[in-house]
Amino acid sequence: MTAAPPWILEIRRRLEREWVVPDVVKEIADGTPDARPAAVLVPLYVKERELWTLFTKRSEAVETHKGQIAFPGGLEALDDASPWDTAVRETEEEVGIPRKAILRLGELPEVVTLTGFRIRPFVGALPWPFELKEDPREVASVIEIPIRVLMGPTLVEERGVAWKGRTIPTPVYHVRGHVIWGATAFLLASLLEALTDEGRPPA
Repeated sequence: MTAAPPWILEIRRRLEREWVVPDVVKEIADGTPDARPAAVLVPLYVKERELWTLFTKRSEAVETHKGQIAFPGGLEALDDASPWDTAVRETEEEVGIPRKAILRLGELPEVVTLTGFRIRPFVGALPWPFELKEDPREVASVIEIPIRVLMGPTLVEERGVAWKGRTIPTPVYHVRGHVIWGATAFLLASLLEALTDEGRPPA
């Protein structure tokens, strides 16, 4: 059996941690008891000697979150064996990366969207190089961004979003002309928290 690369072992270690979930995330979850179960994959891979992730820009043909930036994922299907299977199945369907090629690294804290989806987020390693095959019915484009770029402190702001008659604070990232907000922004914040644990990114 081939030994896992050091960066994979390091990220697995960092994901085994006590998460501090923001109060607003807990409040949304508590206020949405009938949220529909879903799962996403937060992909990581080494390209050009640094760590990258990718997002999808959702098409205008999907039912919800049209045109938004998201991690690959979707609703649980009846024949999915587990939430992990949901995440990798959706990734294969949306961007063409074979589910068997994705290595599970760990999880991020669960989030519930304002539109009523309970998202189980999994972090997975992709084998670079890979070929992307976007499904145009679901994905308008794929956005690849180095983790180093996402760690820029000037990229994130706090913005108020209306929910049940009041305004709640949420992070918003401005990255290379794209706006990342909502559940994806909360997931990204958790990912970056883990990757910068101990004051340094993973080797």
